[in-house]
Amino acid sequence: MDLQTFCQELPKLELHAHLNGSLSRSTMTFIKRFLALTGMADESDVFLDEFQVGPSDTKNLSESARERGLICCFIISINRNSSKEDADVIVDHAIEYHTKYPDIVVGVELSGNPAVGMFQDFVPALDKARKAGLKITLHCGEICNTQEVIEMINFKPERIGHGIYIHPKFGGNDTTWDLLRNSRIPVEICLTSNVNTKSTPDFNSHHFKEFYNANIPVVLCTDDKGVFSTSLSQEYHICGETYGIEQSKLARLSLKACNYIFAEDVRKILTEKILNFINKNEL
Repeated sequence: MDLQTFCQELPKLELHAHLNGSLSRSTMTFIKRFLALTGMADESDVFLDEFQVGPSDTKNLSESARERGLICCFIISINRNSSKEDADVIVDHAIEYHTKYPDIVVGVELSGNPAVGMFQDFVPALDKARKAGLKITLHCGEICNTQEVIEMINFKPERIGHGIYIHPKFGGNDTTWDLLRNSRIPVEICLTSNVNTKSTPDFNSHHFKEFYNANIPVVLCTDDKGVFSTSLSQEYHICGETYGIEQSKLARLSLKACNYIFAEDVRKILTEKILNFINKNEL
């Protein structure tokens, strides 16, 4: 099986995708045509900059995805430009939805402009979410800020996103690197996103190689598939082609990702699906 076909057919898990950045170009084109046909003008050429999900909508979105063979869960975002009070309100909503739909709303994350806000300001809200049973993931090391990286890793989130400026070769230091290696915190890796945003010059220079070779738990993700014109299959293809990772190891990369899913009740389902693929193809 050629690499492209393999990456398309391999069952995969997407653990780092922003909903408002995941609309494909074809979907955007369809919506614009629909708006034009119905006479609804879009003067700003902006389709969506904020996606609000009510309790009933959350359940409907998840059920609609399952009908298409997808298992869909939600992580509620706190933007770094939020005030402490706003962060608290967001977490209260997350807890409310998690209580009603524990298999759908599964976590809380901190993201946004990494140069804005202080991580410690959001710790009380994140602590509240954790105590309510929600998992935590943090966008970490998107810019060179070793003190914040140390604080975030010491907070012991269930996952971190990106992790660019952690290794000494990429703007981190021995302390941040040793902390991550010893913590065994899984890292959500976004290859195309990091290259397109110039966080890393090219795929060959990406920190994935250091993480993978150090046996740090990693998960390949898209970040914003619509914005960066990518797909999870494409991310696996880039990984295999760029770093020379053979198909059997790519399959096990997907399999190991099952251990890092926040929705624990679906781990067995997805693990069995990937194992069946591995056995069927004698990988």
